[in-house]
Amino acid sequence: MDPVSTELAKEGISGAVEAAKQFLSKLVGPAAEEIGLLLQDQVRLYRFRNQLRILAKAESMLKKAGLTPNAVPFRPLVPILESAAFEDDESLSTKWAALLANSAAKAEGAASHPSFPRILSEIAPVEARFLDSLLSVGGEADWNFFRADFAKKLQVSEDDVDRYYGNLFRLGLVTIASRGGGS
Repeated sequence: MDPVSTELAKEGISGAVEAAKQFLSKLVGPAAEEIGLLLQDQVRLYRFRNQLRILAKAESMLKKAGLTPNAVPFRPLVPILESAAFEDDESLSTKWAALLANSAAKAEGAASHPSFPRILSEIAPVEARFLDSLLSVGGEADWNFFRADFAKKLQVSEDDVDRYYGNLFRLGLVTIASRGGGS
């Protein structure tokens, strides 16, 4: 068994992390700490750039709508900025900006619900496209037709579409309504 797996079995994740750090130190010697700091700096820079991009998009959305931003309470603001900082999908990045803009557009203290950042952070880009497609047909669709059409557009299986639906259902964003008579 390799050293990392041995440590993982003995001490859990913290032991495995320490074993990996020790191995990396052997590989790169004294430069290991510098490499770790450099990587940490790169991640911070990536997150900072994403936050700036989200802020600029949100500001642009508000200007386009002719709205003046209001203060957003920390409770929704911090999770929006923290989660958006990791977003690398452009369509979801726009949704983070829209969430921020909508929060800032509300009257003082009436920002978006605190659960919205958590919900958005749990949606994959393909699931966002699923919601957008559903919205484009008016929010209601024949499930069998919608499922087959969406699978064809994305070149995925209908089972994949069912998984996307499952997550969105879990989040309370979609439901299949049964229509009329019969059992």
